[in-house]
Amino acid sequence: MNTIQLLMKASQVIDELARIGQSTPAELAKVVSEPRPTVYRIVAALEQEKLVRSGGDGKLELGTGILKLGDAAADALVDRSELRSQLRWVRGQLGMSAFFCVLREYGAVCLDQIQGADVDLLGLAPGRTLPLHAGAAPQALLAFGSPEFRESVLASGPYPSIASQTPLSGEQLRERVDRTARRGWSVEDSEVIEGVASIAVPVFRRDGTLLGAMSVAGLRANVQGQEERAHRILNAAAKAIAASMAQEDPNDTRDASRLDPPEGSERDSPRAPAVIAKASALMNALAEERIATSTRLTELLEEPPSSVYRMLATLAEAGWVEQIGHRGAYRIGSKLLSLSSELTQRLDIRRAAAPVLREIHAKTGETTFLCIRSGTRAVCIERIDGIRVNSRVLKLGESLPLHVGAAPRALLAFEDRSSWDEYAAIVASSGEPWRDVRTRSEFYSGLEQIRGQGFVISDNNVTPGIAAIGAPVFDHRGGVAASLSVSGLREGMLSRPAGAEPIVDLVLAGARALSEYLGAPAIAKADADVSHVIA
Repeated sequence: MNTIQLLMKASQVIDELARIGQSTPAELAKVVSEPRPTVYRIVAALEQEKLVRSGGDGKLELGTGILKLGDAAADALVDRSELRSQLRWVRGQLGMSAFFCVLREYGAVCLDQIQGADVDLLGLAPGRTLPLHAGAAPQALLAFGSPEFRESVLASGPYPSIASQTPLSGEQLRERVDRTARRGWSVEDSEVIEGVASIAVPVFRRDGTLLGAMSVAGLRANVQGQEERAHRILNAAAKAIAASMAQEDPNDTRDASRLDPPEGSERDSPRAPAVIAKASALMNALAEERIATSTRLTELLEEPPSSVYRMLATLAEAGWVEQIGHRGAYRIGSKLLSLSSELTQRLDIRRAAAPVLREIHAKTGETTFLCIRSGTRAVCIERIDGIRVNSRVLKLGESLPLHVGAAPRALLAFEDRSSWDEYAAIVASSGEPWRDVRTRSEFYSGLEQIRGQGFVISDNNVTPGIAAIGAPVFDHRGGVAASLSVSGLREGMLSRPAGAEPIVDLVLAGARALSEYLGAPAIAKADADVSHVIA
């Protein structure tokens, strides 16, 4: 087997893990039709690059390196920071789920989404794909995309029924696409999900070519009657996204070079899986560059042009990279969005937290919690009761305001300042008591202190005589995903016996382990000297 064939086998291993979740090397060897020793070498190389990892019980699963590449695939298409900002603004204006899709041969791929106030639309998570024959976003994409591609989709009917109003024939779909083209935006009701309606507008690059579709969706009753207003708001967001994009010609080949495939190929050897490391380096370089020519990648990798060409050709065949136009530059393929979505859907923070909570509980005997944010509150999703005292607050499924206690404040403190402003405004208007702070500036000062030391100490903040220590858990983007905390009598929490590991160290170590599970960037230990607060 030559090294390029081996690289294809590696992509098949990842595809299989994306399909079924977890598998053993022996099972993977059967799927890719290779001897076990070869698969073990492939797996070892993929583990080194964090593209696969152990899932326990001798099984493998997708690694968190996939998440970084999925984000890079979105970054190559749109300014994700501006996109996220506009999605939040649209959701704030309309209260509906807001999402952005791009057109691909196999469907409309969601790059990002903000859930609405009325209902969670799970099928619209980033990386998920809408069928091309149903929904407002696909219709907007077809109406303003390539005429050749539109005709190929219209000729591919009949289509499967998804909901009561799904167009089933090319004639029905053409009518809706033509109406969208005339009006400039699309609206649908019960084409994808029964009782859910959506509205979409096209988003164009500065050169007039189609970039994607900005859309909102919600319960029919919440969408009906707001079509014109939603259209205006979506149009404003679409213009802001277009303005944020650098002027680029996706077919510009001035710096592009397409190499002729070299004759012959490298033969397999004990070092052949090194091609996986090289391919990973190419993907990482492409992630940093966003869009790059083969010439540029050759310079960055310091590899022979022939080797770079072979890797690009193989990765393109596997769907990991895409070439922009004929003889154009390269970007990370949208397939990575789908792989990233599959992994994100399978990450189970509760399952991962269970052994961490048990270990802390075994060493301290205190109550341990795992919390996530829901709106303006922190909800306990996992808990182990203490053996000496048992706090009555934050029972499993219960919640506290984000400014109260250790776990809730750990969730809020590590959000950005705009989130603090939004939360403070909500609390001020709701009449929720601030507890131990008198002013907003004092509240912010407390959050800044928490950020500086990397953890929270709640001393008599919720229940008299009870103290708690909490720390944030971060996701692969560095955002706060959850918080871990320990609660007990303040004397035992703030003053440990000689030789006992400080509870703050246990909490921080547990939070780092869960952050690593979610693929978070390297997190440094808190620099603050905690000896003056925890004896």
